[in-house]
Amino acid sequence: MNDYLNTFEQYKDIKEIADLIDEVRKLREYYCTQQFDRMQQLINELTGKYFVETLTWNATHPAMPITVQQAYLNAETFLRLKGISILLQKGIKPQVQLSAEEAAFIESTIMP
Repeated sequence: MNDYLNTFEQYKDIKEIADLIDEVRKLREYYCTQQFDRMQQLINELTGKYFVETLTWNATHPAMPITVQQAYLNAETFLRLKGISILLQKGIKPQVQLSAEEAAFIESTIMP
């Protein structure tokens, strides 16, 4: 399976996508280098930045992450879906496979 950042890289001229790429890279760096406090701080910043989407995400994913790994995976999934949502809002249809739950989340975050 290809890393979703490869898809996003094609659209890095879109500011929101470029910002998202930076956020994912920071998240991965902090996780891989075991800077878990910094990772959690970044997750908290993302929660504020994407407040409405986070509320929707938490409503559809009521089991909060308990471990550091779960928090990381949860944030990665959220950012992947947020990126797809941004592309769809710009009229770009990326070639990605989504579960029914993922598609429903994205649909709920796209404003009419």
